[in-house]
Amino acid sequence: MRTKRVFFIIVCFIFWGNLVLAAGAADTLAGREEPFALLLSLDEISQLALENNLDIQIAKYDAYIQRTEIGRVKSVFDAVFAAGLAYEDDQSKSSSTLAGTKNTQANYNIGLSKKFASGTKIGVDLEDKRTFTNSSFSSLSSYHDARAGISLHQPLGNNFFGIIDRGAVKITKKQVKNSDIAALDRIEQHLASAQAAYWLLALRCKQLEIEKEMLERAEALYRIFKEKEGLGLIEQAELFAAEVNVVKRDENVLVLSHEALIAKNELLLALHEEDLSLKIITQDLGEDGYRAGFDLKSNLTRAVSARRDYLQAKNNVESNKIDLRMKKNALWPEIDLEASFLVNGLEGSQANAWEHVGTDGNSQWYAGVNVNLPLENNFAESDYRRAQLEKARALIVLKKTEHKIFVEITNALDEIKNKTEKIGLNEEIVKLQAKKLAFEEARFNSGRSNTDTLIRYQEDLLAAKLSLALALYEHKLAGINLNRSQNVLLDKYWSGKL
Repeated sequence: MRTKRVFFIIVCFIFWGNLVLAAGAADTLAGREEPFALLLSLDEISQLALENNLDIQIAKYDAYIQRTEIGRVKSVFDAVFAAGLAYEDDQSKSSSTLAGTKNTQANYNIGLSKKFASGTKIGVDLEDKRTFTNSSFSSLSSYHDARAGISLHQPLGNNFFGIIDRGAVKITKKQVKNSDIAALDRIEQHLASAQAAYWLLALRCKQLEIEKEMLERAEALYRIFKEKEGLGLIEQAELFAAEVNVVKRDENVLVLSHEALIAKNELLLALHEEDLSLKIITQDLGEDGYRAGFDLKSNLTRAVSARRDYLQAKNNVESNKIDLRMKKNALWPEIDLEASFLVNGLEGSQANAWEHVGTDGNSQWYAGVNVNLPLENNFAESDYRRAQLEKARALIVLKKTEHKIFVEITNALDEIKNKTEKIGLNEEIVKLQAKKLAFEEARFNSGRSNTDTLIRYQEDLLAAKLSLALALYEHKLAGINLNRSQNVLLDKYWSGKL
């Protein structure tokens, strides 16, 4: 009897354990099926886009790559170290009786040269030459010739005191700055696209919410008609009309559910989020994320100081001015001043040779001027003329950019003002359509209306609510467009350097 009782307790324990495990597994599966929902504001979406968006990362790396050009163009001023080693053993027959039958020579040399921003190139060289000969006519059969020298090269015509070298560096820096500006503009454009995707998702969710609300109204109307049809108070055709209305609403909900899914996935793509099962809950479209003023002067002032295309145009004008000076200097002939000074020591041993370098007045001076004058100089003249035209073109582009900014700011301000007024009108239309439907429902309940009119009024309210949602969405886009036209959108979320 006791054994049976123990067996029964064990069976019950196993049974309840399996129930608990099954319940836990069910909860786990249920948790997997339910998508993880995130409530994200516009600011949070913007920060995530700046951190994760792949197009933004590509834009950053494009700017970083372009910055390497500065080092390349500055390489003309790099210090250069040179070294050499050579050995010669000459035992060939000679036509002269003075030459020995064995002559050897070993050369060792090192040098350091550098070009400065003034165009001056200075070089320092050290050389040791060991010579051996068995000629009986040589005063020293073996000796070391130690030499130390310094040289200077200075352009006085073409590239006058390094004007072309320095100009190339300045132009490259302007180009890199423009590259940074272009990268920031691309980043801001992708940020604007992410924000637009966010508000599109908010619009689709709002439209879906409205359609579901109208579906509930249609289902409620169908239930009323079903009851009345059972009591013989309405014709069967009216019941069919109510049922068709429900099916149409179902179809609209189905379509908008798909469009909302697409909008959510596009937003996740902008955030570089690979888990498409995530559910994003957005701010309501009615929340005012942009309260922009309508003062044209202040908005223009802000735009001129921040517009990247204007800054690029100004940089291009400055670059063309520098290039014009370079091309004008390139018309000059090449006039190069060269100078050198050398001292040496000549002794039997290497140590003594270096010890006596410059001590006995053994020196060599050299100074000279080389002139290279092209007689026609077509290439330089064509370059100079081209630089003049490019400078004039850059000034016109700058003027055009100023006018473009004025037009775009004016249009953006008018657009957001128009969308704000449109929201007010649509809100009034929704109120009137809701009152109209409520009045018609009261008439229908008292038997003074018909099915077609009631369904049509429901559709009118639906259209009004959808128009209001669209107007709110367009207002958000207008706000993004205004900030983009002023190039201030990125500054709201990014204060650091590129």
